[in-house]
Amino acid sequence: MSQNVQTFDQWMSRARTLRLQGQNKKAIEAYRNALQLSPDDLDALNEMGLTHIHIGEQTEAIIAFDLAISISEQDFRAYSNKAEAYLTLGSFEEANDIAEEGLVYAPESAELWAKKARALESLLKIDEAIKAYNEAVRYDSNNPETWKALALCLDAQQEWAAVARAYRIAGGLHQKRGENQEAESCFKFAEMTEKAE
Repeated sequence: MSQNVQTFDQWMSRARTLRLQGQNKKAIEAYRNALQLSPDDLDALNEMGLTHIHIGEQTEAIIAFDLAISISEQDFRAYSNKAEAYLTLGSFEEANDIAEEGLVYAPESAELWAKKARALESLLKIDEAIKAYNEAVRYDSNNPETWKALALCLDAQQEWAAVARAYRIAGGLHQKRGENQEAESCFKFAEMTEKAE
């Protein structure tokens, strides 16, 4: 089948395959072709934006996420992804602002709370970051990365018992996923923290 008569779904499938293969520029081109057929598709805009982030094209990524937000303010993914673009740029105030905007529409999004927490942590607002990470684990307690990030913030506050607990939870989650090396590392950090008390 000639490429110029492919359907939206075929372009999306092609884009995703190319992205998985690490052919990001070609994937972006395929997403663009899909968007020509369906300009308001939020999946295509978000995925294309994330691909831009992956290859360091944050400005292009932010344009894609802004377009997604203009199409649907309710779609929290675009806020989360835009916050990620700002985090990778080191624009932590902007990342925090965007996460907060998204939380207006999706107050129970663990992903947005975690992005907000990362921004606050980078701004050295550790107390606020801890509160945001706690909100993230309140809405999704199954992400070991969030627990580890929380542990690091608690470590900065020298809250040793809470640090050890967070690492043990992260270790247990890694273990459940069969990620034994990561689990072992978390349990070691927990033990070290307990000995430091």
